This record gives sequence, C-alpha cells and structure tokens, in this order.
Amino acid sequence: MVERKFRREKKINKRHPLGKYAIPTDVAIGCFIKHAYADKNVEVDMILPHQISKERIASNDINFLVIYDLLESFHTDKTKDKRIYKELKNCLETCDNIFPPYKYQTLIYSKIEYYNYLMQNNIAIAPTMTMTQEQYAELGSEAAVKKIIETAETENWGRFICKPVYGQEGIDATFFKPTQKKLLAKYFERCMKKYPGIVIQKEIKDFGNSKKSPELRMYYVGKKYQYSVCANDNTVVRPRQEGGSLDTPIDSLKARTRKILRKLPPIVMPNGKSLPRLLTRLDMGYIVDGKYSPFVNEVEFVPSLYSEDCAHHPDRLIDAAMGHQMVKIAKMYVK
Repeated sequence: MVERKFRREKKINKRHPLGKYAIPTDVAIGCFIKHAYADKNVEVDMILPHQISKERIASNDINFLVIYDLLESFHTDKTKDKRIYKELKNCLETCDNIFPPYKYQTLIYSKIEYYNYLMQNNIAIAPTMTMTQEQYAELGSEAAVKKIIETAETENWGRFICKPVYGQEGIDATFFKPTQKKLLAKYFERCMKKYPGIVIQKEIKDFGNSKKSPELRMYYVGKKYQYSVCANDNTVVRPRQEGGSLDTPIDSLKARTRKILRKLPPIVMPNGKSLPRLLTRLDMGYIVDGKYSPFVNEVEFVPSLYSEDCAHHPDRLIDAAMGHQMVKIAKMYVK
C-alpha cells in the first residue's frame, strides 16, 4: 500500500487508461522492495529532497539516487539561496555511502568530460568540440568564438548545436550557423556565466525525427537490457520488436550498446568496493545522411523512464528490476 502523500494526480486533459492517479517511479521502486523483501531483513528509507542531510544518509547502509539528483536539484530548487541543492551537493561530496559515487556522477554530469572520455575510448559520437569556462576566459570572447566558427567551417559542419554542461531537458541548447558570429558571442557570454562549459556539435540532419533519424533511448539495469523508446513531439514510440511501430535494427544496437556499457568507467565506491551498475540509459542515434551509422548522443544514470508509456508490460517492469538490483548492490556493499 502506497502512502497517500506519494500519490500524484496526472496533469492531462483526457482520461488516462491507467487511471487518474499515479505513483512516482522512485516511490514505486521503494514500495516494491518493501513488498518483495518484507521478510528478508531489508529496510527501505525513502528520503524526500527537503529531508536530505548527512545524518539521515549516515543512518542507512547505502543510499541510491533515483530520478532526483544534483542536476534536478540545481534546476528545481526554489528555496532561499538554493538550500536543498547546497545540502545535497555537500552530502555527495562528503558521504561515502551514496550510489553511484560522486566521482562517477561528476563524469556523467559533465558533457565535456564524458564526451572526451567516449572519444578517448573509440566510442562513436557526433563531430564534437568542447570548451570549459576556464578555456573561454583564457582565450577571451572574440578568440573563443573565432575558434568555434573556424572548426565548423573547416570540418564543413553547416549548422551546429551548443549544449551547456549541467544543461537539462534542452534548456539553453541552441543551434547556430557559422555566419551568426554576434549571436554566438552573446550566447557564450551569457551561458559561460551560468555553466561550467559548453559542448559544440555538428548538427545531424533530421536528428530526433523518428522516421528519418531517430534517437533511441535504450535502458539497462545492471548489464541487462530492459526496453527502448523514441521520444519526440511528446509522443513515445517503441521498436516494432517490442510491440511498437518504429522500424529499427534493435538487435544490432543492443549488441553495440552492450559493448559501450563495458567501456564505461566502473562503479567504485570511496572505500574501494567495486559494485555493479544500477541504471544506465544510452541515447543512440543510428541514421546519418540516410545511412546506418550508430553514435552515442547522451549517457544518463538517473533518466526519465517513460514508465507509463512502456514499462507496464510484464516483460518491462523496470521498477521491479531496479528494486532487485538495488538489494543486490546493497548486500554486496554491506559485505
């Protein structure tokens, strides 16, 4: 039974086939663990954002970030002086029993760091250059913008997209042409005051268009594949092999993403304990200029799950899969 305080009314205009009320996925995972492990000496402590503290975290063997993380807090905290965000950041930096460890989080949070990591490990991404806040300050605005435009022109990018580190849900992600020097300069002047850096990537024509150049968001719990979705224009479609309408070489992409998973940094806790992964979402593009050419667009460890749209099938109960994996990780950590 889920406590009333965790129930949420769906904000939709028409009746949803699954009912008027919903339960957040992180709460559903906690409730599943309580139910499935009720007689197995497993306790669950669901910590709300305003309850985060070093004392509360220290009272548990291990603490998992699910849905809510530092980026979510950064963008949604409305308290004075961002009190909740600062408390969470302090806990992440100083507590040694938070999963995944802060070192892994900071790599994935920084588009600059993980894009460079992917390139160093021969994992295909879109043509990319990066610029940190420090590099921008050292070059100066005029030289920084000149460097970006020269790269775009030399490599024949045409349009390119600028994506900020710590950006979320497309916030401050903007397309430019090499001719838009003044607009680009204003963008960098504004965003470099707000973000640690900017990623600049060549535009992949029609990317995000589910027919011409889809982005497939592929979910793994541990090493096990769960399902994939393609989201655009507020519509979620699934590969045809999973009951959806999207034609996609899913078996080939699953084989490729499993190899990518093996190349991602291992999960090592501050005490040196190596642990399995919990949740990884690899956002894959795979059609470039009409040809099959897979590349990684994003890597996430606390992604949106689209659970109402695709996870209620008996073979895609990701809340149950995550619950079992959390208990497995917790037992390994306690040992």
